[in-house]
Amino acid sequence: MSTSRVQRALSRPPVGLHRFVPVGILGAVALVALAVVTVRDLVVDRGWSAGQPWLPDVLRGLDGTTPTTGLLVVATVAAAIGLVLLVVGLLPSPRRHVRARESEQLWSSPAALAAVSRAAADRAPGVLSARTTRAGRRRVTIDVATRGDDGATMATAREVATTAGRALGARRIDVRTAEEE
Repeated sequence: MSTSRVQRALSRPPVGLHRFVPVGILGAVALVALAVVTVRDLVVDRGWSAGQPWLPDVLRGLDGTTPTTGLLVVATVAAAIGLVLLVVGLLPSPRRHVRARESEQLWSSPAALAAVSRAAADRAPGVLSARTTRAGRRRVTIDVATRGDDGATMATAREVATTAGRALGARRIDVRTAEEE
């Protein structure tokens, strides 16, 4: 049985923003700034505005630069940063969701897993309140406040929260007794 392109696309995990996006935004802002300076120099050079061009002075200052220890250090640091950015750019985007066990096309965020598990634990008999303390791809932690020290109530809340979370693909759900405030 062959799978179609749509089925393959639907079975891929949703991913978050790539780690390189902030660097790309900074690079784009730097290019826009360079374009603004270049257009300003063009306007001044054509005589449409008064002033002195900036770029010829900068280029004359760089002309005749001789290799020194400081320049070598700056170039080495720039090369190292470039290699790190290259490696980060080639890494895959991080996965942000968890696949449900029964469905190949149902993906849930850790916050959604935590909300479903917390709501299920909160509706368990004998539970006063439930709140999520940690929600990640691998583990969800829920603090539950009950009436007294009833072990059966905690066991029921744990079972209900685990069943609800596992249906959406949660790997581990910890239900703890909430500390008194």
